[in-house]
Amino acid sequence: MGHDQSAGRVLVVDDNDDIRSLVEFKLVQAGYTVTVAGNGPDGLDRAREWHPDLVVLDVAMPGMTGYDVCKEMRGDPATAHIPVIMLTARDSTEFSTLGYMAGADMYLTKPIVLRTLLDKVESLIHADTR
Repeated sequence: MGHDQSAGRVLVVDDNDDIRSLVEFKLVQAGYTVTVAGNGPDGLDRAREWHPDLVVLDVAMPGMTGYDVCKEMRGDPATAHIPVIMLTARDSTEFSTLGYMAGADMYLTKPIVLRTLLDKVESLIHADTR
């Protein structure tokens, strides 16, 4: 683990400003270093440049969906290892299956329970140390 003060680096990719701000706020409060992106292509660029410990990724974004971003990340050696938590407003097995097929590590439905999100972020970031 790094010796900086941060609990880890998290990239939040969501086209909804309110959700993005809320998730960012909660993660920063919990001690994470956070950067955000408002769409898929920007999220992908940030992931490649910033090398986060984890990505929180919205599924339903215009243009490039979260599934597309996740597949791209999994196909790129620079980002293939980064855990991804996908967020979706659609609560159905079909959509979570698509998320896992795209390479997501975890799948949460909106409205997000922030405590659950923080627990999942924590467990995925620290699962890395196996």
